[in-house]
Amino acid sequence: MSETGTAIALATAQFQRGEPGAAAELLGPVLAAEPDHLRALVLMTHAQLALKRTDLAMAAADHAVRVAPESAEALGALSRVLTALDRHDEAIGVAAAALQREPENAYRHNRLAWALLGHGRRGPEAEQAARTAVQLDPEEADFRITYAMVMKQLDMTDRARQALRDALALEPGNAVAQHELATLDVSGRNPFALDRLARGVSGLAGALRTDPRQQASRFMLDVALRRFLVYTAILLAVLAYVGWRVSGFSIVGARVVAGVAALAPIAFATYFVARLDRSLRAYLKEVVTQGRQRVAAIGAALCLVLLLTATAAPAAWLPWLLGSAAVGGFAVRLLTVSASNAHVRSVGLAVPRDRLSVILWWVVVLCLVAAIGFEIAATEDRWWLSLVVVGLALVIVVCLFVIVRRLRARRRAK
Repeated sequence: MSETGTAIALATAQFQRGEPGAAAELLGPVLAAEPDHLRALVLMTHAQLALKRTDLAMAAADHAVRVAPESAEALGALSRVLTALDRHDEAIGVAAAALQREPENAYRHNRLAWALLGHGRRGPEAEQAARTAVQLDPEEADFRITYAMVMKQLDMTDRARQALRDALALEPGNAVAQHELATLDVSGRNPFALDRLARGVSGLAGALRTDPRQQASRFMLDVALRRFLVYTAILLAVLAYVGWRVSGFSIVGARVVAGVAALAPIAFATYFVARLDRSLRAYLKEVVTQGRQRVAAIGAALCLVLLLTATAAPAAWLPWLLGSAAVGGFAVRLLTVSASNAHVRSVGLAVPRDRLSVILWWVVVLCLVAAIGFEIAATEDRWWLSLVVVGLALVIVVCLFVIVRRLRARRRAK
């Protein structure tokens, strides 16, 4: 083998081991000596993309296409760069041109599927391309993962799960398939599906053990654990609020609800934590005791103390104890979400925040606090306070309606 061939083989091995920087260093001298070497240009394109140097990747891919305009491999590399640059229509056109040159090559269909997937509104075409890639090479796990990503975009989660399980059957140690399967488990919106959430957390931990460099898995693991904390805070706040409402007409009922409001979040948390292994429990403890989340944890503990006190306190104290616990629970929920958002921004994966929704959430909390205070103070002599409470409740309903509408609009835009 020539010196150039040896260098390219070593660069390929480095790239496949997940070291694109080392691969780029090996390819540099090769391209300095042979600037029109097609294989080196294509590999350099993939290495620079992995390093997120899209300008250098574009230069290498563009040069490769100029050197060999009929090369499907060069066109496929250029299509990848165009997708990374969000030039999706161009990426689709170039991928289709590569497919015309090699219609029986499964990798060309797979690239077209990713280009269509990046477009966001051509799911059925992406599904057809991904399915064809799997049919042409059913033993390639990466094609199953592509198909799963298309199914996920089309909201066909059951088919996405099956495709990822098929990929893991072909490659049990595939960290990408492990991560995506676990992400489907933790992205569910059912707060009581704790078994699925715990399974997803364990899957993300497994993906990290397989490939410790999987930053996306680490990020999603933190998101999943913080989501569990948010659900716990919501459960506490809602039950405390119900207890406060019941205290207006039944002291015994209010004490019972206070006990349930204290014990239910504890049982909820215990059920989830019991399904985690020791390392994950230690990691959850670390998450709870950091930054704003520590303040939220202290606030949650104080709310539990208030609820337990309400089970035996004098009847006159119940409205204040339960009302304070309800307000505290909602404050804990906001602190937990705030801590989660701060974590997202700290790792550089933040999405643009919807400032109006943030403001509306604070309006909801302030109106809730005011409504509880006015309701406690309302008497027959001050009947107008009840009207104020009704007005605040209407404001809360309108704010929540707007928040939900904006959230759905943002999801559709994605």
